[in-house]
Amino acid sequence: MTRGKTMRATAAITAVFFLSAASPALAANSVLLSTLLPGLGQAQEGHYGRATVFASAAIVSWVGLFASQINYSRSVEKYEDEKRTYLAYQTQIDNGHVVSIEDVDATRTAMTEAFDQADEEVVWRNVFLGAVVATYTLNLIDVIRSKPDTGEMKEPPAVSLEVEREGFRLVRTIRF
Repeated sequence: MTRGKTMRATAAITAVFFLSAASPALAANSVLLSTLLPGLGQAQEGHYGRATVFASAAIVSWVGLFASQINYSRSVEKYEDEKRTYLAYQTQIDNGHVVSIEDVDATRTAMTEAFDQADEEVVWRNVFLGAVVATYTLNLIDVIRSKPDTGEMKEPPAVSLEVEREGFRLVRTIRF
């Protein structure tokens, strides 16, 4: 993202923040908390269901990102080791040593498998990185656009009655 786009995005988020917040000081505190860990701002405003969803998504995303980075690093390290071994065969041949073709083929196969594994790991790393970015982005948008929960019910909860042959069922919709 270029500097101009970053500045425009920051200005847009700031404008939405000040236009939608009931109290700029409370909203600023909620945004700061949500920047540290998604869900903290929602929890401060009383939206505990949202807070749980965002905090869980952030934790799973970060754990996945770290695990996939570790696996990627290990795969690259294994590839580099196999590559060094493979290239060392040329030095041995240049020095007049006999090298078994089976050893060369086995090393090349191991090197190719390690490269393919690293290629798969980088895909997972990017997926989890995208999940981290999406979680933080959606979290900040949610905390900026939401209002603090005052504890007052503005409208009664949605309740419906479903009549069936055997009886009836009372259904209540919960929004968070």
